[in-house]
Amino acid sequence: MSGPRIYTPRPREDPLAEREIEAIVAVLREHGPLGVRELRARTEARFWGPGRFGAALARARRTGRVRRVGVRRYAAV
Repeated sequence: MSGPRIYTPRPREDPLAEREIEAIVAVLREHGPLGVRELRARTEARFWGPGRFGAALARARRTGRVRRVGVRRYAAV
């Protein structure tokens, strides 16, 4: 006999995540490959909240919009 079913809602999409990814891609397209510090500064990611820049950069890489081109350097695809 199994226990009671527990309802766990699916995580909702973060409405800001796509905007943050687009900001990263736009900066890389405009300025070419950049290091993480420069990319963070040019996107003004300090205003995004803790951990958001790293998450957005990781998602941009996973979705193929950004690629690593060196040690902590990234370029738009």
